[in-house]
Amino acid sequence: MTNPYLEKDNEFVAWYPVDLEARNTESVWKRRQSGYYVHIPFCTAICDYCGFSVERLKGANVSSYLDALKTEILRYRDLGRLAMQDFVCGHFGGGTPSAIPAEQLISIKSLIDECFTVREDAEVTVEVNPISFNLEMARIYRRGGVNRISFGIQSFDDAILATIGRPHRAEHVSATLEAIRQAGFENYSIDLIYGVPGQTIDQLNSDLDKAIATGATHISSFRLEIIPMTKLKLRESARLLPERLSDTQLNEMDEAVRRRFEETGYHAYGAFNYAKPGFESVHNEVAFIAPQGEYIGFGNSAYSCINDHVFCNYADVDEYKNAVFSGNDPIALATRVDPLNKMARFFVLGLKFFHVSRQDFLDTFGIDAEDMFGDIINSLCDRKLLARMGDRYVLTEVGRKYVNNVIKEFFVGNSVGKNQYPQFTPTLTVNEILKLAKIAERNAALPSAVPSVTA
Repeated sequence: MTNPYLEKDNEFVAWYPVDLEARNTESVWKRRQSGYYVHIPFCTAICDYCGFSVERLKGANVSSYLDALKTEILRYRDLGRLAMQDFVCGHFGGGTPSAIPAEQLISIKSLIDECFTVREDAEVTVEVNPISFNLEMARIYRRGGVNRISFGIQSFDDAILATIGRPHRAEHVSATLEAIRQAGFENYSIDLIYGVPGQTIDQLNSDLDKAIATGATHISSFRLEIIPMTKLKLRESARLLPERLSDTQLNEMDEAVRRRFEETGYHAYGAFNYAKPGFESVHNEVAFIAPQGEYIGFGNSAYSCINDHVFCNYADVDEYKNAVFSGNDPIALATRVDPLNKMARFFVLGLKFFHVSRQDFLDTFGIDAEDMFGDIINSLCDRKLLARMGDRYVLTEVGRKYVNNVIKEFFVGNSVGKNQYPQFTPTLTVNEILKLAKIAERNAALPSAVPSVTA
C-alpha cells in the first residue's frame, strides 16, 4: 500500500474546533437576550372573530388556573432551566389579562421577577380591554412595574364593532385612554382591525384619524381574518354579514393605512406594526427581528422558542392544569430546530420586519446567506420583491405587500407547503351553533344575499 501522507500524524485530538482565542472568553457564559409571555385565557365576553385559546370569565376557576401558572413558573426556576436567560421584555396576553384582578396579575409578574433575571428596565406589556379596565387597575399595574399597555380598540365605529362582535363601544374607548394617561403610562399601543365586511374607505380613514389623535406611541393595524369555527364564520355562513370586501378594496385599505400613519410620524418597522421613533416593541425585537432571541411562554397554549426547540403548552385549560399539578411539563407539541431551520428562521421571521443583515447571518451561522439561500434570494430580487442594499436584504414595497408569500419561500424541510399549526379550543356553545345553523338554513332559501335576521 502506498503511503498517502509524507508523515503520520499522531496528535490526540481531544476537542474541536481547535482555533480557541482569548477574545472569546467573555462570551462563554454570556446571558441570552430573551423575552417571556404569560397567557391569561379569561375574557368577560368572547369576540366573534377570536381564534385564540380563551375561556369565559363567568364560571371559570381563575384561582386554580393562576395556581397552575405559578407552579409552572416555579418548576422552571427549580430545574434551573432559565438560568442563562436575560429577560429584556415580558408580555401578558390572552384572552384579556385585565379581566382578572390587577393584584393577581402583578403577583405573577413579581414571581417571575423573583425567580429569573429580569432587567430593571425591561419592557413589560399588559393587554387591556375597555370593559374590564379602569384607572385603579392602571395605577396598580404602574406601581407593580408594568410600563407599557396594549389596548385592543379595533375600531372607533360602533357599526364596525358590532359587525365583528366586539363587546365594547366607542364611548368606552375615551375612558380607557384617560385611565392610561392618568396612571402615567407614556408608552401605550393600540390595535386596529380593518377590512371588515361592509366597511368603507371613509370609515377606515375616520378610524385612522382617531387612532392618531389618541397619541399612542405604537399602533398595530391588520386585516380582519375570518377563522373557521368562530362565531363570526358561522354568522357569515348564515348570511348575517355583509359581503367580504374585494381584493381591490383591501389593497386600497392597506395603502391608506400605510400612507396615513407614515405621514403623521409613525414609521412602518414591521408587517402591521407602526411606531413613533424609539417606541418599537422590544418583544418584536426579541421574537422576530434577526438574529432572533429566545422566549419562554407560561400558561395554556403559550408558545416558546428556547433550548433549540419550538414548543407549545396544552391549549385546553384543564389539560394544562392536570399536567402541571401532576408534576409534569404542560408541553403538548414540540419540534427540535436543527441548524438548517435556524437559518431559515432568520429570514422567515426577520423579513416580517422588512430586512435582515447578511453580516449578522454570517456572524451567527459562520456561513454566507448566499451559500444557503442564494437561489431563493436571486429569484426574489429578480421579481423585485427583495433588494440587496449594502449589507442588508430588504423587502421592496411590493415585497412588503406580499410579505407572507415571500417568507414562505424560505421554508425548509417538513415545513414546506404547510401552514402554521394552530392550537384551537372552540368557544362556541351548542346553543349558538344550533341557533346559527337554523338561521343559515332559513336564509339559504332567500333569493337576496341581504341578511334577514341579526344575531
